[in-house]
Amino acid sequence: MRFTSCLVLSFGLLAMACGAGEPPEKGDRNVTPEKVCNDRPAFAVRADVDHPDRIYQQGDLMVVSVISEKEGYLYLLYWSADGRVSCLFPNLYQQDNRIPAGKLVTVPAPAAAFQLRVAPPLGKETLKAVVTLQPVPVDKFGVPSLTKGISTPLTEDGLKSVVVELKQKPSTAWAEHQVQVTTVANRDGVRGHAPRRVAVVVALGRFADKRIRPLPACQSDGRAMAAVLKDRCGVDEVIVLVDEQATLENIEEAIRRKVADATRPGDLVLIYWTGHGARCADDNGDEKDGYEEYLVPFGGRLDDLETIRRTMLLDDTFGRWMQDLDGRKVVLILDACHSGGLVAGAKGLELYDPLPDQPFDFLDGELARTKDIGQKETAVLYSAQARQVAFARRQDDFSTMTYFLLEMLKSGHDPITLTQAYGKLKVEVPRFVEREFGTTQTPGLIDNTTPPVYLRP
Repeated sequence: MRFTSCLVLSFGLLAMACGAGEPPEKGDRNVTPEKVCNDRPAFAVRADVDHPDRIYQQGDLMVVSVISEKEGYLYLLYWSADGRVSCLFPNLYQQDNRIPAGKLVTVPAPAAAFQLRVAPPLGKETLKAVVTLQPVPVDKFGVPSLTKGISTPLTEDGLKSVVVELKQKPSTAWAEHQVQVTTVANRDGVRGHAPRRVAVVVALGRFADKRIRPLPACQSDGRAMAAVLKDRCGVDEVIVLVDEQATLENIEEAIRRKVADATRPGDLVLIYWTGHGARCADDNGDEKDGYEEYLVPFGGRLDDLETIRRTMLLDDTFGRWMQDLDGRKVVLILDACHSGGLVAGAKGLELYDPLPDQPFDFLDGELARTKDIGQKETAVLYSAQARQVAFARRQDDFSTMTYFLLEMLKSGHDPITLTQAYGKLKVEVPRFVEREFGTTQTPGLIDNTTPPVYLRP
């Protein structure tokens, strides 16, 4: 990207100094944006650009916006297509990088005397917004100042030093978010993109830790859901992870890398999960009830609290992963529960929940926080209310909510929206569970999307 300064003349025209200044030194291609990452932040940050599809033609001007849940110090880093890295904020014209909570900050600012103009090299580029509660010492960037020019080139050593500085801070002390931008010579060739539908199916019926009760129905859940999404729901690509395949690392790779690479803003992402859910004590102060909810991957272990946090998929982490899909419509279908004791057919971790009578509110706080800072196209359809148990059918062929959802998606040919599916599930599932188990299970929906979202188009 070319950084262009300008002078506002008295008669209202712009006279541009077209020189871009000295090019940035080539950064370390191994210090990727993903390495400047906090998967368990105690507050949310969101970066965005002024083209909704995040595609820019050579010569276009770009405006970047950042908003943070908490007051802090903003550092805006830019990875160009050839791997060079610059710090765009703070800069010569916006030297004070302290930003308020909940207020949109733009780069350039409306009155700033510079512009961000797209120029070669072109390709995949990344903006990374990092907000810290305390300022990062300038010398950690390997430069004498970040405010002597429109942008500041960063070297390999400077990038590594910043990463080390951030990683040494508690996860509560900083947060980040990145946006991938595509720059092209001519956007005529990308205008015909039809929205894609990509799904991830995670089904966990067996676990490495033998203390975790198997769930025989989940294998059937996952395979049947993958087939229905592909055959009846117009999904272009389905990534399926069952049992041993569904490690924490593979799930992260699927959501944050494969799906992010296979989609772009405007596409639909469906994430289906069937398995165990539970909770542990919160350690970063962002949970109202003091407990952190988690889903159990294949390698999840219950040895102690530290091991649980390291090996389970915490809702803070999942919420941060969903931010990497910002710009897409993201629908999570969650057929799991947090408890159940020894109730026949219950999908739970029996005695491992420290507060079995408290709400299991996986992602509700995280989605509320990201909605507050502008990420609105997310939804979670879940199988049971906070203090209820999610059941599998007595035949152990399918989980109850999944069974009725599959029947709905396989029947007929009319489009089915997310809200229509929820409307039927919240009637059919309680009726079945009351008849079969003598208790209640009622699905719920947290919907921050712009309707309609079609499960079956």
